[in-house]
Amino acid sequence: MRRGTLLRWTGWFALANSFVFGLVSLRYFGGSAPVDSALAWVYLVAVYIGHHVLLTTVPLFLLATPLILVWPRRRAVTVLAVVLFAAMIALMMLDSLLWAQSRFHINALTMKILGWQSWVFAGFIFALGLFFESMLARAVWNWVQKPKRRRGPLVGAFCGLMVLLSQGIHAWADAAYYVPVTGLGQMLPVYKGVTAKSFMTKTGLVDIKASREREMARRMSSGLASASGRLLKYPQNPLQCDGGEGLNLLFLIVDSMRGKALTPELAPNISRFAAERAVNFRNHYSGGNSSRMGMFSMFYGLPPGYWSSFSSLQRPTVLMDELQRQGYQLGLFSSATLVRPVVLDRTAFANVHPLRLYTEPLSDPPWKRDETLVGEWFDWLDARDPERPFFGFLFFDATMTRKPPPDYPQTFAPEGPGELAERYAHYRTAVHFNDGLVAQVLEDLERRGLMERTVVLISSDHGEEFGESGEAFRVHGSGYTRYQLVVPMVVRWPGGPEGEERDYRTSHYDV
Repeated sequence: MRRGTLLRWTGWFALANSFVFGLVSLRYFGGSAPVDSALAWVYLVAVYIGHHVLLTTVPLFLLATPLILVWPRRRAVTVLAVVLFAAMIALMMLDSLLWAQSRFHINALTMKILGWQSWVFAGFIFALGLFFESMLARAVWNWVQKPKRRRGPLVGAFCGLMVLLSQGIHAWADAAYYVPVTGLGQMLPVYKGVTAKSFMTKTGLVDIKASREREMARRMSSGLASASGRLLKYPQNPLQCDGGEGLNLLFLIVDSMRGKALTPELAPNISRFAAERAVNFRNHYSGGNSSRMGMFSMFYGLPPGYWSSFSSLQRPTVLMDELQRQGYQLGLFSSATLVRPVVLDRTAFANVHPLRLYTEPLSDPPWKRDETLVGEWFDWLDARDPERPFFGFLFFDATMTRKPPPDYPQTFAPEGPGELAERYAHYRTAVHFNDGLVAQVLEDLERRGLMERTVVLISSDHGEEFGESGEAFRVHGSGYTRYQLVVPMVVRWPGGPEGEERDYRTSHYDV
């Protein structure tokens, strides 16, 4: 058979299945939050069409095109397409059931824990799918073999327009904190919306600060928190909190500081504080090997797999909800931007207004921004209301970038030849530098008489690696090794134990 005819059938068969897949996907929207804006409706229509067209055409053409070029046989192409789409429908039906029960899509983990009943159900749907797809394939063959109507280019252009429109809207909505759009895409299986924050801000299409404030006001006025509850059952039960003692809370986070860096040589001040004034949890794990996942696990006590849903819906942590409810003053200072990669502006701090997104100017080197951050923290303490408790969050960056001040007096020489040894030397110097800044913050607390009224937590978002586990593990995010997961955890609670060590395993989920 002519290859052109086979390709035409492949395209129309994929398009017919996109309609079938769209019907199955209606199951994902049961109990979802209402679509509450015109732009969200436009996006929903565009993404519904565009995504299902891509979901069917891309895998079929990737598999069928080589077969058509090498062995252009109608039966072979038909069998391939029928089996492929029957299997995809079975998986989509199974995925829709999983989504309805747990708001999870199928992934490597969920496939391992599904019971045999689920796979029997999928097998039954697959058998029905083979029968249905065989009939659909025959109907499409009969339609294709009729005189050409030349509608293909027009239909293809329309579908392409839907893809571009939906992704363009998502890129803008993601940069503009527009939850009515970003909250929809997560419901569709195998969907990934385009993001372009840098492009949107550089071209002036989005003002991040203004957009965030505008969207926060919209969420507060429209009751989005209750709407997001339809997709996130968080918390599982209402919090039961009394006023407590009104203690201050201070998080000192040193980016990329691995557990082995907490030594008197590299971090003398934090080590001394841990040995004399606090409890040192020596076997403490972050919940991820990246800033985004590590901080998510610390603030939410949840596995990183939930991050995407919380970020899309901009659902803050209950910790911040409770601190704000109790009237805590929030002093949140990050050297690097909170927008990316840690994305705290859309997760833990989503309801904080105004939010200091980064330390200005961003053109300054990380060590300089770290110094500026400490100075601004002192200024904030000077201006705060002394009658109300505070929550402080200081996020240092020089350790992650391995760039201490060029004239920093305490430097560490490479332990051997090569790039990794040199990077590790810069890293150790940066740890020592950030340790000095942490010491300034702690000494200032003592000087102000705040230490006995403040819970102090010193930790990191994740660890760092320099090839200790092999050449493939040269940076954080490259594997789940102890070097990338084990981080310091030093906690001082007024009236609590001092100078003690805990060797049992703890994690950010315990915070």
